[in-house]
Amino acid sequence: MGNIIISKLMIIIILVLIYFVIAKSIVFLLPFIIGWLISIIIEPMVRLLNKKFKIYRGVSSFISIITFVVIGGLLISSLGGLLISELTKLSDKFPDITLRTKDFITYLDEIFRLFYISIFPNVANSISDTLYNFLNSLAKYIGVLATSSINVVTAIPNFLLFVLFTLLSAFFISKDKEKIYKFIRVRIPDKIYKSKKLKILKEDLILALLGYLKAQLILMTITFIQSAIGLTLIGVNYAILIAFIISFVDALPVLGSGSIYIPWIIVKLLTKDYNTAIFLLVLYLIITIVRQTLEPKILSSQIGLYPLVTLISIYLGIRIFGFIGIILGPIIVISVLALQKVGVLPTWKEESDIEK
Repeated sequence: MGNIIISKLMIIIILVLIYFVIAKSIVFLLPFIIGWLISIIIEPMVRLLNKKFKIYRGVSSFISIITFVVIGGLLISSLGGLLISELTKLSDKFPDITLRTKDFITYLDEIFRLFYISIFPNVANSISDTLYNFLNSLAKYIGVLATSSINVVTAIPNFLLFVLFTLLSAFFISKDKEKIYKFIRVRIPDKIYKSKKLKILKEDLILALLGYLKAQLILMTITFIQSAIGLTLIGVNYAILIAFIISFVDALPVLGSGSIYIPWIIVKLLTKDYNTAIFLLVLYLIITIVRQTLEPKILSSQIGLYPLVTLISIYLGIRIFGFIGIILGPIIVISVLALQKVGVLPTWKEESDIEK
């Protein structure tokens, strides 16, 4: 019994070490990982050209990648152009934003002056100073974000190098798919390759991980489209940029799109812009209802993980690993469940025992 426990602990330690190695090296392997994903995306077109039109696989892969680059380039350049344009305008208007922030602080002081009468002067001053520092810091962060984003976008040489290696890896992976498959296959013993445990790991672990990433991208895309259309119809400045930020924040646990929409609505109410506040509230409710309706279905269909478990795993992932925990949290949970199914990790109770 003791030897079994020690062996399982050793397996857990090895898995943890493998995780840290992967986590550290993933940045360097990112072009090849994305290249592999691109090869999966273009595979149907490669197969069509290769089998139906009898075009050599290497040429089919090249044509498919060019098609992917053209279509993806048009989408990215259109969206990226709008984002860069809005970021540039935001950066140019930063001094004006700072002045408006100070005016808004003065306006808030007038609104809360009635409350100041009923509290001690030092408490009132503390509230006023805190509010001023918060809004002033917020304005500074907006300016830094705009400037930093432009600097990131203008880092063309490194970006082009990254894209070049990504596309080259996608081409070679797609072109030599059969050779790569055979190279890996001959190094896996038949006993392991045909085992039920490997099949479970493939279906429950790899497919679930890819499904989770796909689910998050789907939900973020839906939120982005809704916000972009809604904010544009309302007539909000920097609609595309704000929609992009909202879609990104919406993927974060606890926060969600409400962390942007609700304070925004409150500000509009305080400034007596009731029409915009009502429109923003309606848009926020639509986004929330759509997400709450689709999220359980998309998550369950893509990864088979209960939404609450997913939420907890994301939150704990962020608390333990930082920002990367958004992805690592669910990955660890999915990995543990898959390893339990194949018997590598122990389970506390069998399903039949629970039913009894």
